[in-house]
Amino acid sequence: MAEQYQKPYLDASVFIAWIRGEVTAEGVDRGKTANHILTLAERGEFSVYTSTLTLAEVHKKRRGPMLAGGQDERILAYFEHDYVKLIDVDRRIGEEANGLCRKYGILPNDAVHLACALRAGCDVLLAWDPELTAVKHPGIRIEEPRIIGQLELEP
Repeated sequence: MAEQYQKPYLDASVFIAWIRGEVTAEGVDRGKTANHILTLAERGEFSVYTSTLTLAEVHKKRRGPMLAGGQDERILAYFEHDYVKLIDVDRRIGEEANGLCRKYGILPNDAVHLACALRAGCDVLLAWDPELTAVKHPGIRIEEPRIIGQLELEP
């Protein structure tokens, strides 16, 4: 059973899956999983954390098409909710990310997300990114998002 999230950090891939209702070729309903996590945050079970970098990254997945205009506007408006906490990218985050790139061999944007999650004191960094979820950092769990607890029955 998945550990409960206390203070989750969401990579841009989670927000993109949510806004697109993404389902993988293997049938994994990432959109439903992301919606579940965001619904828990909306209910006040926890806040979700992400970097200000995410505001730019959500426009286009690394290996995918850009969001449509309406999706882009909707997702940017979503970041205005009180339960979404933005971590600013500043010089210290940049320097920390530089070191994380060298240590773990990850891409710069992934390192920025990890540095922001560590700064915020998050218990888990959630991402659909195998290069990032392969990182084993002593200060934080890094894993793919999961449905935790019970799902509500749909009417």
